[in-house]
Amino acid sequence: MKIKSMEDLSKGDLIKADICSRPNAVNGKYRLCKIGLELEDTRSKDVFFLETLQVRAGSADRVIAEAESQGKDTTDANVMRELGKKINALGKPLHRSESIMTAFFVSLQLMAYYGVAVGIWGLVFKKSFLTFGFYGVVAGFLISLLSAAPVVAFQRTKERIRNIVDGVGLMWGTLGIIIGVVGLIAWVVRLIFF
Repeated sequence: MKIKSMEDLSKGDLIKADICSRPNAVNGKYRLCKIGLELEDTRSKDVFFLETLQVRAGSADRVIAEAESQGKDTTDANVMRELGKKINALGKPLHRSESIMTAFFVSLQLMAYYGVAVGIWGLVFKKSFLTFGFYGVVAGFLISLLSAAPVVAFQRTKERIRNIVDGVGLMWGTLGIIIGVVGLIAWVVRLIFF
């Protein structure tokens, strides 16, 4: 079996080598913490995911070093389980495809909100709901493309994605709903009085 030189290794292989050669991986502290940095967890070919694991390993190294500087026994399984909870609280790593799919669904949601909201305004102005709805879908797509989708697609933990999606919903989703409700009120007033 031929051993590869460092120049022949891919970026993913270099990241795996970095994670698996860290002192806390070699001495089994990652395994004791149960934080998803064992050898079988690094078998993925997804470089984005491996980069996320590398960041997680750096965070774990800092937490373990801090505990050791405070005099905690990091060979004790109970201490390491507590440290593992602290490290896991930083967020669960995810694959790139998960963040991209979430960005896609956030975009669809914004497009639907604005499509319906602006479509209602088409009824207010005695125009086609579908034509105005199409313009609303385009507006929702542009809002998503310029603000939400790129941010969501590059997040590395589920917790960060959840926070960003909640923020997008509160800011842009709520605005779309308000536009739709005001349009619905205007349409009802037009039907009753005009």
